[in-house]
Amino acid sequence: MRRPLEGIKILDLTHGVAGPYCTMVLGDLGAEIVKIEKPYRGDATRYMNVSDRFHTDIPKVGGDYFLAVNRNKRSVALELKSEEGRRICEELATWADIVVQNFRPGVTQRLGLDYEALKRFNPRLIYANISAYGSEGKLAEKAGMDIAVQARSGIMRITGSPDSTEPIRAGASIADFGGGIYLCTAVLAALYDRERTGEGQEVSVSLLDATMSMLINYSVAVIDGGAKVAPLGSGHPQLVPYQSFPTKDGFIVVATGTNNTYRAFCEAIGRPDLAADTRFASNQSRVKHRDALVEQLSEVFRRRGTDAWIAILEEADIPCAPVNDLEAAYRQMAEISPDMVLKIDHAAIGPLTQLGVPFRFSDCTGDIRRPPPMLGEHTEEVLTGILSRTQDEVERLHEQKII
Repeated sequence: MRRPLEGIKILDLTHGVAGPYCTMVLGDLGAEIVKIEKPYRGDATRYMNVSDRFHTDIPKVGGDYFLAVNRNKRSVALELKSEEGRRICEELATWADIVVQNFRPGVTQRLGLDYEALKRFNPRLIYANISAYGSEGKLAEKAGMDIAVQARSGIMRITGSPDSTEPIRAGASIADFGGGIYLCTAVLAALYDRERTGEGQEVSVSLLDATMSMLINYSVAVIDGGAKVAPLGSGHPQLVPYQSFPTKDGFIVVATGTNNTYRAFCEAIGRPDLAADTRFASNQSRVKHRDALVEQLSEVFRRRGTDAWIAILEEADIPCAPVNDLEAAYRQMAEISPDMVLKIDHAAIGPLTQLGVPFRFSDCTGDIRRPPPMLGEHTEEVLTGILSRTQDEVERLHEQKII
């Protein structure tokens, strides 16, 4: 089957997480990607590990973080601070449909690789920027990481248990990954617009803007209503019960989004009286009397194991789930959605697990065609293939440490 972005070419000047995740998603949809990395050092995520398995051959192979978010790319080791390295990058920008970069504001201008410089060579170029705080405003020049954006956005003040005084970072890098997906959306919109106008354009996303956008459900309550949103553990400030409960052998999550679902839930757990109680008859009253209801439900759920409750609630069509650790989550994903846990051969590692492509199309497909690249693995291939450099020129560039 065809791929939706097949034929689209991307020059990837990103590093870290948000930018590489954006380009990886575009690559999963069929785009051809050339990733530029600094010679001998590479992307910073090549040095980031949780598993001891990947501590060897860094930076050549990369750590487990790099291996998770850089598939479907070719790696070119290129010194952008050199004059010839910059010219090679300009040629690749002429070849590309899209450039994606996440340097701090001002760096691409100093390198001569900003949108204004590159569109002279390629007026159809779509130039995508992602940064922590954008190019305007008082934080534009500041560095920012996922945890800093989570802190500024307020997420760390609504995450954690009610009795915790320590701000808690969300376990997933939601600012980075959310920002990457927002930038993907902007790039795809710009591609569509180019079909109408024939011209490229510059698009930008900041991690803070994207993260605040994901907090939109609280915006009216806080800004207009003066609400104070505090950490509720697994709970939800606007819905009850919508949280985890301890069972005899673990934890279960229950989500009753409507009053009808809540009443069916009470019947299923053998407590129809909790639906008849006027304190709990509507969602508004359940929110008001949250502590009293949660206390009674916790007592009920402790009587059985998680699997038993899952069977009971699923039979009654109540949204629920076991609270998995990551190992169980990945194992169950392979059963629930088999094409989401895949193996791909890596030249240095052997079989390497990759999470699959989450998009589903009726007439085309996304796929994993290349393993995450080793540092500079495709430098000669790209220079001789795409840019028609001779082998002698490639050797000279090696000698001068430009590649």
